[in-house]
Amino acid sequence: MADTSHLTFEPESLLRSLMTNVPGAVYRCETDADWTMLGIGDDIERITGYPAADFIASASRSFSSIIHPEDLERVHEECRRAVAADRSFALEYRLARVGGGWRWVLDRGVRTIDRDGHEWLDGIIFDITERRAAEEALRARDAEAARIAELQASRVRILAAADDARRRLARDLHDGAQQRLLSALLRLSLAERRLGPDDAAIGLVREARVELDAGLADLRELARGIHPAVLTDHGLSAAVRALADRCALPVDLHDDLAERLDPAIEAAFYYTVAEALTNVVRYADASSATVVLSRVEGWAVAEIIDDGCGGADQRRGTGLRGLTDRLGALQGRLRLESPPGCGTRLHATVPLT
Repeated sequence: MADTSHLTFEPESLLRSLMTNVPGAVYRCETDADWTMLGIGDDIERITGYPAADFIASASRSFSSIIHPEDLERVHEECRRAVAADRSFALEYRLARVGGGWRWVLDRGVRTIDRDGHEWLDGIIFDITERRAAEEALRARDAEAARIAELQASRVRILAAADDARRRLARDLHDGAQQRLLSALLRLSLAERRLGPDDAAIGLVREARVELDAGLADLRELARGIHPAVLTDHGLSAAVRALADRCALPVDLHDDLAERLDPAIEAAFYYTVAEALTNVVRYADASSATVVLSRVEGWAVAEIIDDGCGGADQRRGTGLRGLTDRLGALQGRLRLESPPGCGTRLHATVPLT
């Protein structure tokens, strides 16, 4: 390393060299409230649009006059504390631009004392507007991501609460009203057997038993539609098989689920299959349908395929829209393929993680 001990540097010439060669606006100013500039680099004009000469001895304007009013008190207070503690400071604040608008700057400075004992502030100002804009965009993106995540979580909670309520209602119907009606049906059957064939009341009792039996069947179907007990007790595979067995047309079930899924996914897939099979029977003019349950690369998949007339439209009706919302709450997707004359394929997927 070269010996530089014989070299001397004049503070003023060194400051001029820094102002000329260092990126950013190098400055020296008084420690007064206006930050009266003794010298400031030309880069201040690139940042603010005001020429450096405007600020020398506050010729046209004081430096403090272009600091954002909301930042001014903080900047002076933090600078005062740094000077009192004889430490450097690093401040971020806004400076006015010619013609309007503001630029964010980073101001790094320190108190210095010249050979006559006079205090100055020596520092450098960098334009950090783009960095602040990027940080603000990142904060906004993070806030939006947090909002979306909370919205997603709230949708999941709402669905879970609704499914819990459906399960409780179905269980209450099964354990309460259904059992009472079943007991009444048994009593009517017993009364019918005890009455003689010529008894005047036998016809009324028989009619009451038939009506009660039909009402009990309706109640069972209602409870099953609200939330089937088999789904809660035995899982998706058993519940879908029950749907297939009750369907008005042949349904071929391919079940590749080795184990149970999360209850929310099972409920979403159950209602997807139920809605799809209902639509097949009502509108598809199909001779058969196929249901496939599987796991594919971290996704749970349910497919319902029919050989009907096709032409289904996911935008029509509320059933598929409701399923799309339910699956969406689980970050899942619903895709419909239904070309006219070529049958329909409903494809539902939900991530398993």
